[in-house]
Amino acid sequence: MNMLKTRLIYLKIKRNQVEVTDLNTDRTVFRQAIEPFSSVRMVVSSFDKANAVILSAFEDLGIKSGFFRPLTKILVQQLEGIEGGLADIEKRALRDLAEMAGANKVFILEETEPVTNELALTYLNQI
Repeated sequence: MNMLKTRLIYLKIKRNQVEVTDLNTDRTVFRQAIEPFSSVRMVVSSFDKANAVILSAFEDLGIKSGFFRPLTKILVQQLEGIEGGLADIEKRALRDLAEMAGANKVFILEETEPVTNELALTYLNQI
């Protein structure tokens, strides 16, 4: 029996910045990349640099990865550079970033406008 509560996270990615909201606590952390992870063509062009920024934001929220952690669901949304939809490689990068941050389940939202925390919870409850 899992005694740990499911952790629900809303991750928004823009050029060289991330916003992470812990939907269980309604706490949000913004991070601007010191070392850019975006290029002119791609929002996530350097996976390792983007991952470092995301993990830093997670750490500030007290979200840690590890063997004994609660089920973690992450809604990830790239808010820029999705004209015509995300390419498969972009979706894979977003999924991998969420999984590297500790997600067991990932929902990728292909919209340029952020959603409310309530709607984010609705999406996460679908997975």
